[in-house]
Amino acid sequence: MTAAAGSVRDRLPAGCVPAARHWIGGTWVGARSGRSFETVNPTTGESLHAVAAGDAGDVDDAVAAASAAAGGWWEMDALERGRTLRRAAELIRANAARFGVLDTLEAGRPIRDTAERSANGAAALFDFYAGLTDKLRGFTQPMGPGYSAVTELEPYGVVGAIAPWNYPLSNAATKIAPAIACGNAIVLKPSELASLSTLLLADLLHEAGVPAGVVNVVTGIGAEAGAPLVEHAGVGKVSFTGSTATGRRIGEACGRLIRSVTLELGGKSANIVFPDADLRTAAKGAAFTVFNNSGQTCSAGTRLLVHRSVAAEFLDLVRAEVATLAIGDPMLPATRLGPVVSAQQLHRIERAVERGVAAGARAERPAVASWQPVRGGYFHAPVLLHDVDPASEVAQQEIFGPVLCVFSFESDDQALALANGTEYGLAASIWTRSLARYERARREIEAGLIWVNCPHALHPGTPVAAQKSSGLGSEYGMEAAGQYMKQKSTVSTWTDWTSGFEG
Repeated sequence: MTAAAGSVRDRLPAGCVPAARHWIGGTWVGARSGRSFETVNPTTGESLHAVAAGDAGDVDDAVAAASAAAGGWWEMDALERGRTLRRAAELIRANAARFGVLDTLEAGRPIRDTAERSANGAAALFDFYAGLTDKLRGFTQPMGPGYSAVTELEPYGVVGAIAPWNYPLSNAATKIAPAIACGNAIVLKPSELASLSTLLLADLLHEAGVPAGVVNVVTGIGAEAGAPLVEHAGVGKVSFTGSTATGRRIGEACGRLIRSVTLELGGKSANIVFPDADLRTAAKGAAFTVFNNSGQTCSAGTRLLVHRSVAAEFLDLVRAEVATLAIGDPMLPATRLGPVVSAQQLHRIERAVERGVAAGARAERPAVASWQPVRGGYFHAPVLLHDVDPASEVAQQEIFGPVLCVFSFESDDQALALANGTEYGLAASIWTRSLARYERARREIEAGLIWVNCPHALHPGTPVAAQKSSGLGSEYGMEAAGQYMKQKSTVSTWTDWTSGFEG
C-alpha cells in the first residue's frame, strides 16, 4: 500500500463549503442542536470535513423556508425560471473542478470522472429542465355546448428529497432540477457520507438567481434528518433514491400519509452477451458496467449472462479489459478504480463474496494493471464469481461493489429467464447484432431501462421508470417533471344547469 501525499484537508477547494452548516433560506446555518460529525475520505480513512448533524428541528426550519418561497417561485414568469436554470447550468460547468475534488474526496470516485463528466451531466439536467418551464401545459376536454373542462398542472409546493452517496452531484441535480423547474421548492437531504458537493450546488444555484428558500439542504443521518423530512406535514411530495429496504419503509410512510412518492431503488441488472455479439466491444462494456465507480452503481450489470459457445473466449476478453485498470488514489488522473465509500461498505462486499463462495461459487481475482491502494483506505479489487447458483443470495441481492457474477446459457429462452429471475427491474444490457433478438429481448426483459450495445448511455430526456422492487415512478425526461406536479380539473358551465333529479 502507498501513503497519501499531503494532508487530506489541504486538498479541499479553499472556502468552498463552510464547516458544519446546512443551507436553509439562502444562507449557511448551523444545526439547531449545535451537533456535527466528520465525513471521511475513503481513500485514506481520515476525517475530511465537519458536517451539520440535522434533526427534526432543522427540517422544520428548511420546510418553513421552502413553503415561504414556493409560491413566488411558481408565480414567476416561466421563461425567467428557465433562464435561471440555464445560468445554474453554466455555473456548474464553470465550477466543475471544485465539484470534482469534493466528490472524489468524499465518495472516492476517480477525479477523471468527477471533474468533467459529473459536472457536465448535472449541468445537462438543468439545461434540459430549463427548456420545460414554459411548456408545462394542461389541457381541455370537450364536453358539449355550454360546458368547459380544464385540467391544470400545479406544483406540490415543497418536495422532500433524499439522495445517495455514489454519485453525489449527479444525484442532487436529478432531484433538484425537475422539482424546481416545475415551480416547487425543495428540501434535500444528501447522504451523510457525501454532502459537500450538494451544499456547493445549493450555494451556486442561489448565485444563479434561484430565490432564497427554493433550494434547501439539510445534512445529517437518515434516521435523524431523513425520516422527519419524509413525515413532515409541510411536504407534499417525496423523492428517494437508495436501497430497496429503505425505500420500502419510505413507501409505507407515504402510503400511510397518502403522499406522492417517487422511489429509485436497488438493482441486480443482467448483462446478456448473445453469441452473435461483437465480443471485444461487449467485453469492454462488461468490465465498465460492473467495475466503474468500484461497482457502486445501482444500474450496474452485475450479472453477466454469456452464451456457452463463446463464454471462454469472452471471459478472456473481460480479463484483458480488467488488466488495463489502475486501482489506487482517485485523485491521480491515471486511476480507474478508487476505494469504496466506507469501511462498512467494504465489509459488506467482503462478506458477500465470502457467502457466495460458501454457497458454491468460485472467486477469481483477475490481474489489474496497477494495484496501489492507499494505506488506511477502503479498497476492494475486482472479483469474478463463477459457478454461481442463480437462486443464491449473491445472485439475487445487490452487492454494490466490484463483484461480477458469471452465468452461461444455451438458449435465448434460458437467457431471458435468467435475466428476469430476480426481484429487481431497474436496468439491463444486451449485446447482439440480431434485430430479432433485440426485438424479443426489449419486449420480454422486465426492466425500466434496457441498453443495447451501449451500456450507461443516457440522455436527460430519456425517462427511467424502474420495475418490480427497483422502484416507483420516473426519473429523467418529461415524465420526471410529471412526478413533481399535481393535476387539478375544473368543470364549469355558464348556462342553466339541470339537476339529475329533474325530468
